[in-house]
Amino acid sequence: MDSPSIAKYLIFFGMVLLLTSLLIALPLSANCKDIKIGLITTDKSAIIGSNKNGILVNSFTNNLIAKISKQELYKIENVNGLIRITDKSKKTFGAFRGPIKLIPERKDGFVSCNNHWYRGELLLLTNGDKKILTVVNNVDLEDYLFSVVSSEIPSNWNKEALKAQSVAARSYSLGYLGRRIEKGYDLESSVEDQVYLGIASEKKSTTQAVRETKGIALVDKDNKPLIALYHSSGGGYTDSIENIWDKKPSEHISEYIKPRPDYDDNSPHFKWFRNYKISKLNTLLASLNIGEITNIAPLSRSISNRIMWIKITGTKGTAVIRGEEFRKFLKLPSSKFNLKVESNTVKLAGRGYGHGLGMSQWGAKALAEHGFTYEQILAHYYTGARLTKIEDVK
Repeated sequence: MDSPSIAKYLIFFGMVLLLTSLLIALPLSANCKDIKIGLITTDKSAIIGSNKNGILVNSFTNNLIAKISKQELYKIENVNGLIRITDKSKKTFGAFRGPIKLIPERKDGFVSCNNHWYRGELLLLTNGDKKILTVVNNVDLEDYLFSVVSSEIPSNWNKEALKAQSVAARSYSLGYLGRRIEKGYDLESSVEDQVYLGIASEKKSTTQAVRETKGIALVDKDNKPLIALYHSSGGGYTDSIENIWDKKPSEHISEYIKPRPDYDDNSPHFKWFRNYKISKLNTLLASLNIGEITNIAPLSRSISNRIMWIKITGTKGTAVIRGEEFRKFLKLPSSKFNLKVESNTVKLAGRGYGHGLGMSQWGAKALAEHGFTYEQILAHYYTGARLTKIEDVK
């Protein structure tokens, strides 16, 4: 990003801030301070515990199951649709329909699941299945972000980039609240939503960024939380949802997530290269059921040069799929690439990492290093969205 470009943007954003970055104390349509995160779903047993004394409660009956001792571990498993709990002496507390809560007696207590520690409480579910057990972390939203922000972005980056990430992650959480409701929780703890590793991943700098932006979220024109999508690296330009996905995650999101210039030149994924033998592609694309691959041709591209649709021809037919779907088949960094076939090898040269929607983390880093505030960074990537204070966050 050259100096003239920086100067122009700073002048522009100075005016934008007067209109968009004032914090308005309005209640969101989805007021919330707790969030449920899916930790594991398994047909095997799991080990839980707490660093403080606590209780196990049957949420279905609201009855106390047992008092538990600090630092003690307990085995849980799904036995024919009931949750069985066993202590270290192999004493069984019984089998329960559930859900079951593990609640530390003190609010500063932690809970563990398979040797990973978390803030808040644990919720044990079967979801009506005879074998599968689900463990959920019910946690304060701000406490959840302590881990998410440090898991999603390097903690040694510029403070304003960390604050921008904090607000984006908080907005994403509120906007997607209930996304996995059929599984008994709100969000996954993986890249399917936001990476959440528990207290082991928390860092002082990112925790401070979360605290300094406490309760601040992006909202749309209806004052609903914006699903603030973000990604690692835009490869010079971000994109719009219509160009990448078939379905929009919310009604008005397209008004706020649009193609924007990105300044991610220093990203390790700004440029990338991949080579695939045709035989390897036959394996990776086997589920398309079109036989052996004979040709691959992009059909359309977005303004940022990402492939919108791509045609794959095989000995038994053809398939036309989204560029983003093709990216996932091949585990490519992005759908922004050129390709050519030489001999029996497909060569790809691309830019960026991730879906390319919303805030680019490497772009945010560059802007922060050039003096942009987190409000200015967010205004750049989420055009027209407002910053709002959530009233009921403590």
